[in-house]
Amino acid sequence: MRRTTRKIPVGNLYIGGDAPVSVQAMTKVPTANQLVLLNQCRRLVKSGAELIRISILTEEETRVIPFLKKKIPVPIIADIHYSEKLALAAMEAGADKIRVNPGNIPREKLRVFLREARQRAVPLRLGINSGSIQFQGSLIQAMVSTACDCLKFFEDQGVNLLIISLKTPSVPETVECYHRLAERCDYPFHLGITEAGKGPLAEAKSVLGIGSLLLEGIGDTLRVSLTESPEKEVALGQTILQAAGLRKFFPEIISCPGCGRTQVNLKKMVSRVRKEVQSVSRKLPGLKEMKIAVMGCAVNGPGEAKQADIGLAGGRNRFTLFAKGKIIGTFPEKKAFGELAKYILSLAGNKNSSAGS
Repeated sequence: MRRTTRKIPVGNLYIGGDAPVSVQAMTKVPTANQLVLLNQCRRLVKSGAELIRISILTEEETRVIPFLKKKIPVPIIADIHYSEKLALAAMEAGADKIRVNPGNIPREKLRVFLREARQRAVPLRLGINSGSIQFQGSLIQAMVSTACDCLKFFEDQGVNLLIISLKTPSVPETVECYHRLAERCDYPFHLGITEAGKGPLAEAKSVLGIGSLLLEGIGDTLRVSLTESPEKEVALGQTILQAAGLRKFFPEIISCPGCGRTQVNLKKMVSRVRKEVQSVSRKLPGLKEMKIAVMGCAVNGPGEAKQADIGLAGGRNRFTLFAKGKIIGTFPEKKAFGELAKYILSLAGNKNSSAGS
């Protein structure tokens, strides 16, 4: 069961409550270069980003916020460090949400900004990172105590449109931080593993950290942080949500790893199916609801893949086509893909018709 939280409006969507867990992105080009920034934002929207965060380093850069809001259909978040003046300027420029790090802005300087945020009803993310707090002893305890202390301060200023994040580069520490804070407040959580890095370990940290929390019902929005393109971060974020069974962004292709029993070119068939599915899924949104299986032999399919809407199971230079575990026919390896493609299009068309009725 998903953790019960407040439902916070952010631009044209909500975070928390019964709203779907959303995927955020952060731009990685200079904010001052408006056209380059705009192009990256457009690519991120196309890749599936549902909120976009931009760094604000100067007051001049806040001018890009209204420019982007005219061009981009998703909420724009201003990421602020060190300066309450920049936070105020970003809010006045129309940012849909402000991320502030209470670890690097003194409280006496935050008061004016918080008063303005309350009056304008602008949501804030209380973004607490392990590298921005001073502590001795337990990092986890310091993170949670800092979050609780900051929450009280913000609430004392009348600010309660809040989303919270507690990020460290360590999966166990980050997960435990969220566990402890979940017992102490009902604000929505922004999930992520900060400074995860690049490559398989970095991706595994994000999948394990974010995914384990989501499976426990904790988390309302997420941002994957990799030393990679932001489009790749969005793709991994979507994959995590789909693997957790929370949302569907694309059709699921089930395929076995292959073994000594395989007598067909399994890798080639999986690649062809994946390419075809990616090509037609943009035209047929109903396709994202489908499960498609490509199995190397009769052991793995259609029996083990009977949950698939449609699938292929390899034999000796042949594939058996099946749907929901029932055999439709057997075809030579060269013809099997074409037969599968026809059934995929037919099923996807039916799902589209059902969705529209």
